[in-house]
Amino acid sequence: MKITKNILIYSILAGLFITPFIAFFVPSTMFFPFISGKGFAFRIIVEIIFGLYVILASISPEYRPKMSWVTKSVLFFTAAILLADLLGVNVYKSIWSNYERMEGFVLIAHLALYYIVASSFLKTVSRWNQYFNVTLGASVLMSIYSLLQLAGKIKINQGGVRVDATFGNSSYLAIYLVLHIFLAMYMIVGADRAKWQKWLYGAIAVFETIILYFTATRGAILGLIGGLILTGLIIVFKEKENVFLRKVVYGFFAGVVLLVIGFISIKDTQYVKTSQVLSRFSTLSFSEIKTQGRYFVWPMAVKGFIERPVFGWGQENFNFVFNKNYDPRMYAQEQWFDRTHNVFLDWLIAGGLIGFLAYASMYVALFYYIWRRESVLTLSERSIMTGMISAYIFHNMFVFDNLISYILFFSMLAYIHSISTSNKIETNSFYTKTISDDVVNYAVLPVVTVLVIAGVYFINIPAIKANQTLIQAITPQKAGVDKNLDLFKKIYSYNSFGSTEALEQLVQISTQVISGQFPVEIKQKFADFAKEKVDQKVSSTPKDARYLVFAGSFYSRIGQNDEAIKYLNTALVESPKKQTIYFELGSVYANKGDFVKMFEVFKQAYDLEKNSNESKIMYAIAAIYTKNNDLLKQLINEIGPDTVLNDDRLLKAFSNIGDYGTAINMLNARLQKDPSNSQNKLYLASIYASVGQKDQAILIIRGMIAQNPSFKDEGEGYIKQILSQ
Repeated sequence: MKITKNILIYSILAGLFITPFIAFFVPSTMFFPFISGKGFAFRIIVEIIFGLYVILASISPEYRPKMSWVTKSVLFFTAAILLADLLGVNVYKSIWSNYERMEGFVLIAHLALYYIVASSFLKTVSRWNQYFNVTLGASVLMSIYSLLQLAGKIKINQGGVRVDATFGNSSYLAIYLVLHIFLAMYMIVGADRAKWQKWLYGAIAVFETIILYFTATRGAILGLIGGLILTGLIIVFKEKENVFLRKVVYGFFAGVVLLVIGFISIKDTQYVKTSQVLSRFSTLSFSEIKTQGRYFVWPMAVKGFIERPVFGWGQENFNFVFNKNYDPRMYAQEQWFDRTHNVFLDWLIAGGLIGFLAYASMYVALFYYIWRRESVLTLSERSIMTGMISAYIFHNMFVFDNLISYILFFSMLAYIHSISTSNKIETNSFYTKTISDDVVNYAVLPVVTVLVIAGVYFINIPAIKANQTLIQAITPQKAGVDKNLDLFKKIYSYNSFGSTEALEQLVQISTQVISGQFPVEIKQKFADFAKEKVDQKVSSTPKDARYLVFAGSFYSRIGQNDEAIKYLNTALVESPKKQTIYFELGSVYANKGDFVKMFEVFKQAYDLEKNSNESKIMYAIAAIYTKNNDLLKQLINEIGPDTVLNDDRLLKAFSNIGDYGTAINMLNARLQKDPSNSQNKLYLASIYASVGQKDQAILIIRGMIAQNPSFKDEGEGYIKQILSQ
C-alpha cells in the first residue's frame, strides 16, 4: 500500500505541476487552437488527477478535504451556476460551451475539482512555494516567447504590435503577467528567502512588467498600477516596524506621480501619437469610451438582468440578451457579442443575482481569510495578495476571464484555504473514518477507474475528434469536395458540441460549392446536407437570432428566397433593431425583384439609426431601384461624393436599372483618380459593350494590352466575346 500511495502522490503532483504549462499548448491541428487545445488539456489532466486523488484520500485520511468558507464559496458558486444553467434558455450550450470559449458548466466543474485537489493535496507552505516557483518559471518562458515576438522572430498571432505569446489575445497575456508580477513580489517578502532569491524574483517582476507594457492592455496595466498603489497604502498605514519598506513605498508613490505628470506633459506629442502603446493611453477619455462596444453593451446587460434577475439566462447565453436589446447605434461595432466584457455583468447575466452573489462570495471568503486575525500571512504578504486580487478585479471590469486566469484565481483560492486550515484553526473534514483495504481495492479503485476513463472519453474524445475532423473538412482534399462532405458528416457522427462550429463552416463551403464549377449532383448533395443541418439547428434554438440570420442568408444564397424571408422575419422578431438583418432581408426581396418591399425594409433600417453610413447606402440603393430621385439626391449628399463614387453596390444598382450614363460617369471618375485600375477598365468596357458601343469597349481592352502585354491572351478573349455579341 505504501508503494501505491507514493505512486499516487507523485502522479498527482506531476499533474498539478504540469498545469502551469497548459498555457503553452497550441495544437495546430485543432480548430481555435489557442483556446480549444488548452481547454481539453486542462479537462483531461483534472479528470485524471481528481480520480487519483479520490483513491489517495480513501487510503490516507490526512489528504481528505477540509471545510472552510473558501471551500463553501466554491461549492456554492458551482451549485448556483449549475442550477442557473439548467434553468437557462439554451441548456446544452450552457453546459458544453463551444470551441471558441471552452467554458460552460463543464469548465466550472473542472475548476471546482482542481480546487479540491490543489487545496487538499498541496498542504504545506513549502509545497505551495514549489508550485509558485514552477508557475513563475512558466511565466518567464512565456515572457521570453513574447520578447521573441517583439524582436520579430516569432509572429504576433493577432496581428499588429501587441504581443500575445501563446494566448492569441494580448488581453489574456496581460492578466497572466499581472498575476505573476504580484506573485513574484509575494515571493520576495516571504520568510527565509535568500538574498539571491529576492533579486531573482525582483528581476522576474521587472521583466514581466516590461512585457506587460507591450501588450498595450490598458485595463491590465491600470490594474497593476492600482493594485500596487493599494498594496503601498496598506503598508504605509499599517506597517509600523519595517521603516525600509515604508521608504520603498514612498519612493514608488513619488515615481507614479512623476510618471503621470510626465505622461500628461507629452501625451500630445508626435512621439506618443505614433506609439502603438502610448497612444492607447493618450486617447483614453469618456468620449472614446462612448465609441466602444462596452458603452452600448453594459446597459443591455442591465436590461437582461432585470428581465431574469434570480437565476439569469445560463452561461453562454448573453447573445440572447444582446440580440433582444440591440442598440442600433452599434452599427459600426461587432454584431454578435457573446460577452459583456465585464466579468461581474457576465455572471449577473449567466447566474442572475444568485449566481453573482455566489461568484462574489469567493472574493469575500478570500479577503476574509487574508485579513482575519488568525491569518498566518505577514502584513506584507496580505498587502501584496490584496493588491493582486484587486488588480484582477479591476481588469475583469473591462474584459472577460479565460482558462489560464481562471486557473490562477482558483489556485489562489486553494492556497489561501490550505494555509488557513493547515494550522488546525479549521478542523472540519468531510470524512475522517478509515476506509478498509477491501473497500478501497474492490469498490473505490474499480469505480473510480471506470468513472475516470468514462469521463475522459465522453467529455473530451468525441469533441476532440470532431474538432480535428473539422480542420480536415475545411481543407481542400485531394479526393475532391466529395471527401469534404464526408468529413462534415463524420463530424456530426461524433454527436458533440463541435457540431455547432461545424455548421457555420459547412454552410460557407456549401455556398461556395453550389456557386462554383461542380457537377450538379455534388451541388445537390451539399445543398441537401446543409439544409438538413441548418433546419435542425434552428429547430433546436428557435430564438437564437444569429442562427436564424445564418439560415436566411444560406437559403438566399442558394436561391430559395421564400425560405430565406421566413427565417429572416423570425430573426427580426428576436432582434428587432439590428440593421444587418434588415439589410439581408431587403437583399432577398431585391433578388425576388420586389423592389418596393426592398425599399420598405431598407427604410426601416435607415430609420433605426440615421447616422449609419451603411444604412444610408442601402437606402440609396433602394431609391435607385425604385427611381426615387429626390430621396437619392438627399442620401448622396449625406453619404458624401467619395463614398458614393467608390461603392460598387451603388455602381451595380445604376447599371442594373439601365442607367448606364451614370455608371459610365462613375467609372470614368474612378479612372481619373486611379488610371491603372484594370477592374474598373473592364467594368467600363463591359458597359460600353452592353449599350452597343463595341468599338469603345475594344479600344479600352486594346489599351490594357498595350500597357500590360501579359494581359494579351485574356484581353483577346474579351474582344472575341464583345465581337460575338
